[in-house]
Amino acid sequence: MSVLLLLIILTIFLFTVFIIYKLAFHRNSLTEMTGMVIAMSIGMSVGLTFGVIIGILLSDNFFFATVFGIVIGLSSGFLAGMPISIGAVLDGMLSGIMGGMMGTMLGVMITVEYQSAIVKIMFFLFLCILLLLLYFVQKEVSKREPAYLSNPLFTIILFGFIFIIFNHFGPVFPDDKTPNDHIHMEHHSNK
Repeated sequence: MSVLLLLIILTIFLFTVFIIYKLAFHRNSLTEMTGMVIAMSIGMSVGLTFGVIIGILLSDNFFFATVFGIVIGLSSGFLAGMPISIGAVLDGMLSGIMGGMMGTMLGVMITVEYQSAIVKIMFFLFLCILLLLLYFVQKEVSKREPAYLSNPLFTIILFGFIFIIFNHFGPVFPDDKTPNDHIHMEHHSNK
């Protein structure tokens, strides 16, 4: 595993734990519907992102990759829904199952040259969803918009910083071939 992949997995885990902690801390201030939406969003986004990673890493064994993706999505949805209600638990678990399964299918089916790209795309989608969830929780709890999340400059700087870090570490999977490498190899083999 590359350093970038470990960084992505660690970031997903820490951000998920953070948002679940905020959800548990403010559980008395949140409505059941808000908790259900948050649990569903966490279950689906974590399931999709981890499912893609696991599908790529275990692409030779689709059954185990699917089971691991489902378990991770289900667990995150369950933990996110626990502080709120049984309805939130069900929503989180079902979307986690669906996200883990769909992410694994995408990870197994994606061609080798696009594996790093799809993991980076899914990670950025995960970060966007998590920032929206953080904004949603803060707005529900304080009944006003959080200053740091409503400022577009903060978001642009954050994503710019993450993009620079991603490009600094190189590909997510070290044995990747980019589409240009494939064309370059075909060009030289035809001579």
